[in-house]
Amino acid sequence: MNIQDYLDILRCPHCTAENKGLLSEVKSDWLGCSDCGRQYPMVEGIPVMLPEEGDKWQGVAASELPTISEHDRFVNSTD
Repeated sequence: MNIQDYLDILRCPHCTAENKGLLSEVKSDWLGCSDCGRQYPMVEGIPVMLPEEGDKWQGVAASELPTISEHDRFVNSTD
């Protein structure tokens, strides 16, 4: 699937009202909700649409979002 395919079918899990939760590409490998500002990484081309993931990145400027390799390292850390 390409990004547009995801944008056509996915909605933010926090924004459940009709016509809410539209997503857009905010950075390479990142989707953002235009309604609540939560952002979701795409790891290996698959959006991580977990509510806690969106909460973690809500309001973070696109320029401050980690690259996906940095994100993976953070998520997979055993510390």
